[in-house]
Amino acid sequence: MQSSIPETASRLTELPRHLLAAEEPSWFDIPGVRIVGAILGTVLLVAALRSMFGRR
Repeated sequence: MQSSIPETASRLTELPRHLLAAEEPSWFDIPGVRIVGAILGTVLLVAALRSMFGRR
């Protein structure tokens, strides 16, 4: 049973809009992103401070 393009299009317009569009999750909703960001930020901050003041 094949459907034509106009029949498919009419069925798509009957669907709720939130089913048609993919919702992009926020970065903060992904587990571990805040932890990885905090660790990476700390490492970069320490590296910047070491390069500014240098090891003597």
